[in-house]
Amino acid sequence: MVHTGIGYDVHPLVPGRKLVLGGVEIPHARGLDGHSDADALMHAICDAVLGALGEEDIGHFFPNTDPRWRGVPSKIFLEEAARQAARRGAKIVNVDATLIAGRHRCHGRGGRRLAGMIFEHAQS
Repeated sequence: MVHTGIGYDVHPLVPGRKLVLGGVEIPHARGLDGHSDADALMHAICDAVLGALGEEDIGHFFPNTDPRWRGVPSKIFLEEAARQAARRGAKIVNVDATLIAGRHRCHGRGGRRLAGMIFEHAQS
């Protein structure tokens, strides 16, 4: 039997933090805000694996209220998700992950123009 999970995670970019995605530190002026290393890509993959198992999400296993997890590399979370899978005799066969990153730019004249187009489309 095949089980599929979908994971999703969002962290805001903030100054003074390292940017870590997929366990790789990326040189950048800002990093993702969070209790651990805030690796949103690994967090989403963890949630997908846990979801496929019918388990609670990553916050259940590693609550952000627990000081033990402050600054911890998200690799630890992914290892635990893999352990949970192994305990149930499950095998992770494939992971397909999409990373969406960027800055919201719907402001000023361009934003008003876009809003106008949306309004015109809604009226037709």
